[in-house]
Amino acid sequence: MREYKIFLIREPLSIEFYGKEHKIYQLVHEFYYSTLELKKIIEKQLQYITEPIPLFELHTFIRKMNPLQIYYYEETGEYLLELADGGKAQLKIYPNELLLSATGTLESETIFFELLRKFRSTFLAIDVKDQRFGWLRPIAYQKYI
Repeated sequence: MREYKIFLIREPLSIEFYGKEHKIYQLVHEFYYSTLELKKIIEKQLQYITEPIPLFELHTFIRKMNPLQIYYYEETGEYLLELADGGKAQLKIYPNELLLSATGTLESETIFFELLRKFRSTFLAIDVKDQRFGWLRPIAYQKYI
């Protein structure tokens, strides 16, 4: 199972951290594998570089742009996607992060990633267990000739 923690990075900091995503990854990794005392310090740092997820806007956006195969379960507050090829993905929405769990083909998680990157351009996905991370929508620099 692949699990991603997805954070909404503040706009000015996303530009500053572009190409330095590993620093945010290290911070998140330390947060999940550190002592309680250190967690409190790291949590403040994470609050500084991230912004809260606009919950109502995100729910509205997903429902509006929803490919028909994504289902919302109000009891648990999560979205579930099941593909014909057996791929599954589950998106849980919290005020400060999103949690995406996926099994099977990569297409199931890609559908959620595409929705999120259309919603905001500064989402950073981190797979702490497999040490993978990246922007859902990389910044395109303009080239001047």
